[in-house]
Amino acid sequence: MRVGVITFHSANNYGAVLQTWALQRVLKDLNLDTGVINYHPDIIDGLYDPMKLKRGLSRHLLRTKLYIRNRKSLVRYKKFQNFRKTNLNLIGDYRTYKELKNANLKLGAYIVGSDQVWNPSHIGGFNPAYYLDFAEAGSRKISYAASLGNDYIAPRHRDAIGKALGSFTSISVRERSVQPAISELAGKPVEVVLDPTLLLNREDYDEIKVKSNIKQPYILVYSIEKNPQLISLANKMSVALGLPIIQRRPGQGLINQLEPFYTADAGEFLGFVEAAEYVITNSFHGTVFSVLYGKPFVSMLHSDTGKRTEDLLKDLGLSSHILYDIKDYNNFGIFNIDNIDEVNKNIMRLRTSSMDFIKASLGI
Repeated sequence: MRVGVITFHSANNYGAVLQTWALQRVLKDLNLDTGVINYHPDIIDGLYDPMKLKRGLSRHLLRTKLYIRNRKSLVRYKKFQNFRKTNLNLIGDYRTYKELKNANLKLGAYIVGSDQVWNPSHIGGFNPAYYLDFAEAGSRKISYAASLGNDYIAPRHRDAIGKALGSFTSISVRERSVQPAISELAGKPVEVVLDPTLLLNREDYDEIKVKSNIKQPYILVYSIEKNPQLISLANKMSVALGLPIIQRRPGQGLINQLEPFYTADAGEFLGFVEAAEYVITNSFHGTVFSVLYGKPFVSMLHSDTGKRTEDLLKDLGLSSHILYDIKDYNNFGIFNIDNIDEVNKNIMRLRTSSMDFIKASLGI
């Protein structure tokens, strides 16, 4: 069977790229002819392309200005592009839904997800591409760990979403909180499954991981939202342990910093997590890979998307690693994963049910 995955693979974001690669790897391990449908609309690309045209500037002039002022943004962009070309089996090249609709891919199955592919603010309202309206009649239409990014469905999109989901072979979501609403709207059962990154073992990522080039021990800070308490905790840790800090962006009030890893691609990011002595993060995937690599870590929840991290850590028996307020921090014990056997058992249980969903949906 030929299977195509449609998701936010074009986002220059570690989580977006790694969940795409992970789902592709899982499907290939099931001996399926798998590819990532290369649909990259401007609403996604425009967030990350440093060469996006600005009024009054030619592309050549913009490139020149970027090389002078922010060369690293170009380096980062090109490295992500190269990672995708090297590690994802891309199908076609489509910037608009019309191009995608006219492609007539004729695949046996289409999978949308993971990531916030059903979040109206991310896809410009209702985008039929992420509800598989372009798939041919008779093909399997599946959502895997799709997310709305919220706990509710916008009323203005309910009819369109309900109609689209009615034609799905099977549906799964990432957050438990939205499961009942999606099930009611679609008129069929909806399962909650693991993020694709947790369907693999840490050894599976050796295929793309790049070993860290930092020789000394360090604290990794991976923050995708400004949080003064997170910065304060990192500084306290750095002083108490005498360890430097590495993070994605420079500045932001951190002391004792090493060179930031702003230009690192997804494989290099994995290497930095693996080699860290401690991880402090408010990222869902920062949390996921801390767990997979067995790193002492603390999660300080993202204000908008922290619920999924909270749910995951509860399911894994790791709720004690959530720090809601820095005033609650009193010792290093909060970082340690003391119940690793229980955690692994919980991952395997959830992984089994998620893989069962994939196999059943594809008729395996």
